[in-house]
Amino acid sequence: MLKLFNRFFYPKNDAYQVSVLMVCTANYCRSPMAEGMLRRELIERGLSQCITVDSAGTHVSKNGQCPDARAQNAVLPRGIKINGLRSRSIQRTDFAEFDYILAMDNNNYRSLSTICSSEYQHKLALIMSFAPEIGVTEVPDPYYSNKAGFQQVYTFLEQAILGLVDSIDKEYSLS
Repeated sequence: MLKLFNRFFYPKNDAYQVSVLMVCTANYCRSPMAEGMLRRELIERGLSQCITVDSAGTHVSKNGQCPDARAQNAVLPRGIKINGLRSRSIQRTDFAEFDYILAMDNNNYRSLSTICSSEYQHKLALIMSFAPEIGVTEVPDPYYSNKAGFQQVYTFLEQAILGLVDSIDKEYSLS
């Protein structure tokens, strides 16, 4: 119903912006990578004015931290800079504000669904649901991993983000 309302009242290239919130545990590795990668994809497709992006964490120990240096290094060779992003905790207002709230793994999804009111549960999804061809449902947390772990996260997110943008573009007829 919301999508039909948005299509009718906010036709293509009008004022309505689709909003996406990427969520991981600490908003320190995966979700900042996903935010930066999605921003780049939107710029490349000319959709950055149509879709807004942010990231948050379900269990942030300290708000305002820069993303993990290894996460920054994983995306930087692709021209993506995330050093200006800062960690923040998910807020109850996020559930009303964002159209898509995408969890990196099942633990994040459960945490979100616990604090999300029933009227907004439909906005929650696992990011990997946009890349079913990969055959994984979760983006593994690379925090205790090495460079290869962060590269794997990049590979998974790259496919999921392509699927996400295709899905949003099709749903809202943005391009």
